[in-house]
Amino acid sequence: YAVEEALRLKEKNGGEVVLITMGPARCLEALRIGLAMGADSAVHIKDDDFAFSDPFAIGKVIAQEIKNSGGYDIILTGKKMIDEETGQVGIQVAQELGIPHVSIATKLDVNVDAKTATVEKDIEGGQMVVEVPLPAVITCEKGLNEPRYASLPGIMKAKKKPVKDVAAGDVDAEALGLSTEALGKAGARIVNIKYEIPSIERKLTVLKGSQSDVVKDAEIQSASNELVRLLREEAKVI
Repeated sequence: YAVEEALRLKEKNGGEVVLITMGPARCLEALRIGLAMGADSAVHIKDDDFAFSDPFAIGKVIAQEIKNSGGYDIILTGKKMIDEETGQVGIQVAQELGIPHVSIATKLDVNVDAKTATVEKDIEGGQMVVEVPLPAVITCEKGLNEPRYASLPGIMKAKKKPVKDVAAGDVDAEALGLSTEALGKAGARIVNIKYEIPSIERKLTVLKGSQSDVVKDAEIQSASNELVRLLREEAKVI
């Protein structure tokens, strides 16, 4: 959704779209898809030393690379890291760059002349509309747009578009206020201990009561009392 929105802004206002990600070699495939959709170039921050870095460090490294790349008008990111289910990286990038951010955008209008962005986001019971000066970071939610498919010509062109590789040695950890060890698992402030599928125990209890034309009040009352007891003491829902 972020890539599609960036491409729409480019088609409407001009400029260029630069993709940036931090992750292992397999992330190159995602960058190539974005380039095939129409992005102009990409930056891949990759190094085994970065493995298991936390969102705090990832946001700092990405922000440093954005600073080094020159000017920018707007930064669009995904809503969250799907491997660790955190929604922190985009917001951390905004913090490091000292610019405003709006999270989980479902609608975006950019006023190039006024250098502002009007963002709509869903909240419980309605929508919130926020206006921010540009440059800003916007994290994108499903429903913001309908991403296009990469065309065959786009896929062919993507193979020739530049992808810059950034290794650990290219990152100035001292300038980020981080130790070299902080850019990896050893210095991560968030560590996943384990992943597991929750165990769900299903239990069925059948309460018998008369449904005949001749109503047995005592039977129905007994079954009702037992149902209430089970809901309160075993299911603990009342």
